[in-house]
Amino acid sequence: MTPATAPWPGPPWGRGRAGWIAVPAALLALVTVLGCAGANAWHPGARPFDILAVLLVLVAPASLVLVVRRGTAALVGSVLAVVAPVAYLALGYEPGPALVPLGFVVVALGATRRRLLSLASGTVAALAVVLLGLRPDGLSPVYTTLTVTGLAIAMLLGEGARGRRERMQAVRAARVSREESAVAAERLRIARELHDVLAHSLSGITVQAGVGLHLMDREPEAARQALVEIRDASRDALDEVREVLGILRADGEAPREPTAGGGLEGLVDRARAAGLTVDAEGLGSELPEPVAAVLHRTLQEALTNVRRHAPDASVQVRLAVGERTVLEVTDDGPPVGEVVEGYGLRGMRERAAAVGGVLTAGSGPEGFRVRLEVPR
Repeated sequence: MTPATAPWPGPPWGRGRAGWIAVPAALLALVTVLGCAGANAWHPGARPFDILAVLLVLVAPASLVLVVRRGTAALVGSVLAVVAPVAYLALGYEPGPALVPLGFVVVALGATRRRLLSLASGTVAALAVVLLGLRPDGLSPVYTTLTVTGLAIAMLLGEGARGRRERMQAVRAARVSREESAVAAERLRIARELHDVLAHSLSGITVQAGVGLHLMDREPEAARQALVEIRDASRDALDEVREVLGILRADGEAPREPTAGGGLEGLVDRARAAGLTVDAEGLGSELPEPVAAVLHRTLQEALTNVRRHAPDASVQVRLAVGERTVLEVTDDGPPVGEVVEGYGLRGMRERAAAVGGVLTAGSGPEGFRVRLEVPR
């Protein structure tokens, strides 16, 4: 891997959450040491600020690196962050900001979903400060009150950070789920489009090729016409396939249904040219685009099934437009037993459901019927 493509190794002081917290922890330690040293200098009667005091003050900021880790390290860090500043106060050093790093530790524990440790650390430290304030020479009431209040706020902040983190994770998970659902729906839609286009076109091409081969010697003109039909069907199929696949290349475009070239009447004309006997009524009605696309694909699949399973049958196509648009395609082919639902029927049902419609298919007194009913 070349240097230009190599991933950034992360901060030089470490990796993960512990690495990223090291610099803030060092700055917090410096500020705390300087603050405690200044407070002791301001109160000469307090115990001198010696090396032990420095070490005790540094423990809580250093514990930040531990509390963001997993397992035992977080427990050890939280214990040290409480014991060291409490011992600092118990030994008689001037308090100053000695407990400020502990507040950060409590917040960090809550933010990293270690709720029990966060509440326990804040509560134990607050109780210790109250007990130290009860001693005759202990902490002042003002300092005790401010410290206990600060620790309570830190615990609340930790809870809030934990809740916000969980909400953000839930939002991200929901967004990923929606994106995956959208991808799956788009794949299904494209697969359905390709099935409808290829099944319809190849079925017509197969029929016309058979006719051309049968009539090639006896009726050259009829064979020529069959080849013309094959050419036209192939061209139309290629155009529709290009349009379907073009959706995959169109960045930022909303998914759309391929255009229904020729409309419903064009489908019927092509079916007649392929040799089917089709009687049609009401196909010239104006329809909104989503409904028109569903009707087009449903009629296309129904005619394809007739051509494939009952090529000698007569077909009746009826379209009624009113409060609900109803399309019926009925053929008088041989009776069909139990209908095995394949990709074609399944695709028609899915298209109908997408616009709030219902599709039924099965044998009846008049023959095999496909009925689509969708809202106007």
